[in-house]
Amino acid sequence: MNSKLYCCLAAIVAVHLASCSKSTDDRFPPYDNTAEVEAFWKSKPEFFQWKTPADLPADLKWENGADVPEFGDPAAKKGGTFHDFHPTYPPTFRVVGPDASNPFRGEHHDNVYMWIVKRHPDLDAWIPSMADEWAYSKDKKTIYFKLDPKLTFTDGTPITVEDFFMTFFIMLSPHIKDPWYNDYFSKEFKAITKYDDHTFSFTIPEAKPDPMWYVGDFQPMSRKFYRELGPDFPARYQWRKAPSTGAYDILPEGMNPGRSITLSRMKNWWGRDKKHYRYLFNVDSIEYKIIASQDKAFEMFRQGELDFFVGGLPRYWYDKAEIPELHKGYIERHVFYNEFPQVTWGILLNESKPPLDNLEVRLGINYAMNFQKVIDVDFRGDKTRMNSLVSGYGKFTNPDVKARPFDPVKAREHFAKAGYTTPGPDGILQNTAGKRLSFTLTTFNSGTITPIMLRLKEEAKKAGLEIKVEGLDTTQMYKKLDQKNHELGFAGMGAQPPYPRFWDNYHSSNAYKVGKDGKREVVTDTHNMTMTADPELDKLIDQHRLAETEDEVQRLSWQLAKLIDDRANSIPAWESPFYRYLCWRWVRWPKTGNARQSQLPLDAMVYWIDEDIKRETQKAMREGKDFGEVTRIFDSFQRK
Repeated sequence: MNSKLYCCLAAIVAVHLASCSKSTDDRFPPYDNTAEVEAFWKSKPEFFQWKTPADLPADLKWENGADVPEFGDPAAKKGGTFHDFHPTYPPTFRVVGPDASNPFRGEHHDNVYMWIVKRHPDLDAWIPSMADEWAYSKDKKTIYFKLDPKLTFTDGTPITVEDFFMTFFIMLSPHIKDPWYNDYFSKEFKAITKYDDHTFSFTIPEAKPDPMWYVGDFQPMSRKFYRELGPDFPARYQWRKAPSTGAYDILPEGMNPGRSITLSRMKNWWGRDKKHYRYLFNVDSIEYKIIASQDKAFEMFRQGELDFFVGGLPRYWYDKAEIPELHKGYIERHVFYNEFPQVTWGILLNESKPPLDNLEVRLGINYAMNFQKVIDVDFRGDKTRMNSLVSGYGKFTNPDVKARPFDPVKAREHFAKAGYTTPGPDGILQNTAGKRLSFTLTTFNSGTITPIMLRLKEEAKKAGLEIKVEGLDTTQMYKKLDQKNHELGFAGMGAQPPYPRFWDNYHSSNAYKVGKDGKREVVTDTHNMTMTADPELDKLIDQHRLAETEDEVQRLSWQLAKLIDDRANSIPAWESPFYRYLCWRWVRWPKTGNARQSQLPLDAMVYWIDEDIKRETQKAMREGKDFGEVTRIFDSFQRK
């Protein structure tokens, strides 16, 4: 980017951030939705209910997880700054609305906020979080909570039950321009009831195998912060950072547009002394430098400007790691075996873009993608082929669904059935109208991913298929996929236990809607990036969503995985039973390495900075002292 243009854009964002940090924003007229919120609540008396503690069922069996072993390492030390990087500055700090699901969302929201009741990161048990106690109705359709009375948002505002009521006003509002949340919150809850300021319940429409998975991570949303939510919400709140329930927040001084973002630990955080959390969230601040180039980030890591570097790619784990800092033990290698659904790396085929609406074309593309060569050459065998984009869910993953292997002969057979039979001068197939079999593959503009895509491009030529690789920065890439403007898109999507979620990615309501003129319109900003729209598939997805037993969830998960595989609109790439990373030796971890149910190294917030070891290491570097090369392998949770 031209440096003058970059500075201009950064200045514009800085002005917006400065204006948004004020209590009033001169760019927008005054707005107060207090009366609108109260009217909304009163308009739905069966959904929003006010009762008294005397109305609580007398036979409730309150749980508090007191017998569950504490999570975290007592050796953890507080303090210091953890230095990391991110490839792009986020397009917004909103957590709902356009662009809210951007790649930085996890760093400032998903990995930071607190659940009402949380799953123990190592054990199959629920533990207190925002709520100290919880209970279930006999039919398991109503879940009751008693909140910690010390609970506050990161801006110091006390959290009460009405802040949970406020979440429904926001998530059901057309002003947020987020159809996914509008749909989810209209279907997944039947009622919310207040008994006092810190006691409430959710009622859900149908019983679930374990209802806590469906309500445990529900987030209150501050009535104070969202008081100005109205028709101009996306623009008005574009750069406003909502207060969180977690230990960290981004303060105005932590926003350095285009250069860095810093999360600061709240000194008076309500959960700092609670069991399961007192040994987490240890560093005072987390700085994310904005560095587009992974190679540049690695050099900064080597110089000590970053504390940590993901080592998933062999070029960083092997080649670039042949450095004195690692040989002498200043930097360490860590390998951790986890138990968590994998990031679903793969190619998403947009069925709304002809000829990708032709099944034979999609099948041919599947057979034309040589991911095994990528695994053997680019990953040097360190990965294995992922068989479907709903793998990693244990008994809920269909073992009979397998990824289609690279087979140029089969690819050409399917292309021929779609009418692509004649090779052009360059070997690319054409149909009788002279149209080439050519598609644009949108992906990250990355020194690590781009070579992999170019390898797939070269291999695809053997099947008569042309792939044009389009590299965009991370924010632009995901935005293009969210807007459904891609043909083929290579991306990695996060996954959460315990069950596969088909509605998000494959239900037609996340692909199309009926417009005002009665015509079908594309629904943007959803995860249905394949534009799957099949009424019969919708019926099964809806059944899966309403399933009341794990046996039913398993049966439908297997059936759906097979039907989705038959559509051939998702090409799974690779997976691994572990993650690995490099870190300076002053970054410390628990004895077990990390949380069993962690997807990536930093998710569980278990690490800390040991300033004594940092000073020792820096002194050793000046004096040439050698600690010896260190590779730590944490395999306590390795599947046997």
